[in-house]
Order: sequence, then structure tokens, then C-alpha cells
Amino acid sequence: MRHPSTHVPPPDRRLVTLPPVVALSSQQQRGVHCVFCGTALHTGAVRDLGRRLTKAHGSVVRWFPRSCRSCWEAQR
Repeated sequence: MRHPSTHVPPPDRRLVTLPPVVALSSQQQRGVHCVFCGTALHTGAVRDLGRRLTKAHGSVVRWFPRSCRSCWEAQR
């Protein structure tokens, strides 16, 4: 049995396969729209998919993709 104060890490969101960044709209790249279906995201209905690294214009940049709940469930 685990001690109550033991930290349980969240599931690894990096295991979700994302579409290629270059195939996404600017709103999907910015996290305003779902990376999978393109639906506009609203507070409370968003799933953060975790920080990712990608190449853009010859540099490595951080990317913070997000999805709607429906697509998150379908990807699991």
C-alpha cells in the first residue's frame, strides 16, 4: 500500500501520436484549436498534451499542443 503523501505521476501524454506540426493550422499550433479535429477550444474542455520539442526554421522550439476531450478520449 502506498503512503498517502507519495506522489503519483500523471499518465505520460507524450505517448499520444500527434499530427505533423506543418500540417496544422496556426490556431492548432498555438493551442487555440484541437490538434486533431480543429475545433475551437474553451476553458474546461481542453486537454493539455504536454510540452513537445519540434524543429521550425532551423531551430528547436517548444510546442504545447492541446486537444478537445472527445479527441483525447479517442486517442487513449
